[in-house]
Amino acid sequence: MRYRVRVPASSANIGTGVDCLGIALSRYLTVDFEPSDTMEVVFASGFDSEIPPDKNLVLEGAKRLFARAGESMPALKITMHTDIPASRGLGSSASAIVAGVWGANALLGGRFSLSELIREATAIEGHPDNIVPCAVGGFTVSMCCAGEVFYHRAAPDKRLKFITAVPDYELSTKLARSVVPQEFPLTAVVSQLQRACYLVAGLMSGDLRALDHATEDVVFTPARKSLIPGFDPVTCAALQNGALCAMISGAGPTIIAFATENELGIAQAMQEGFAKADIASEVHVLEADLDGAVVCAY
Repeated sequence: MRYRVRVPASSANIGTGVDCLGIALSRYLTVDFEPSDTMEVVFASGFDSEIPPDKNLVLEGAKRLFARAGESMPALKITMHTDIPASRGLGSSASAIVAGVWGANALLGGRFSLSELIREATAIEGHPDNIVPCAVGGFTVSMCCAGEVFYHRAAPDKRLKFITAVPDYELSTKLARSVVPQEFPLTAVVSQLQRACYLVAGLMSGDLRALDHATEDVVFTPARKSLIPGFDPVTCAALQNGALCAMISGAGPTIIAFATENELGIAQAMQEGFAKADIASEVHVLEADLDGAVVCAY
């Protein structure tokens, strides 16, 4: 039996919800799994170069689940197509992990439950903020507690569009995390909690007022934006052209804006913002993906 797994991109943190908030977006990684005489990985489209086996997160996810099942992974031909750029803050790592774990579960006859799959994928990624929206779609709030992953999911307001400006350079999550201070003033932490709670309430209820304030990260972004040339002109351009909010997507360097109108104008303004910093970029107007990881036999 051959299986195809389609996994959406995702944007994590959403400003103030670091390592717990995320949203699935309409860009995709598609991976085909089929029995073969030898192990073969085909990077069919969307990849700048082949990924070595020891760094291939699709393989890592699949191997982990087979090991959890107490079985050896069989020889497979794995064919991958993606339009999720790597190391840009759009959940490329999480999508690969989810594809591997979900594909392996299909090959194992659906042995594991959704909660078990999310737990195994999160164990590889280290945090659930990208994994959960990749898995279940929509806007998600996640937490890890006592070895389990708990989450709530909601469908975002149908009016919302998500504009991504993807600059022509990479930024590793490891580097983005390394520049964050280890201690913060109590006032900053309290402010961050207030904003994050307001943000969740707004997105869950559909009340989109004050999203610019609710997403204003006072803890991580001040340190991280120095790694993103063009951050200030891009975010300012988005807001000046009607965006409800604009922020770093995940660890960056992509900037994402939320809007309910003038999406194309916002996209153009964001691209021009990067151009002011002499940086080429691609812009996309995306929708929320509500399906998450989808597996089908073919």
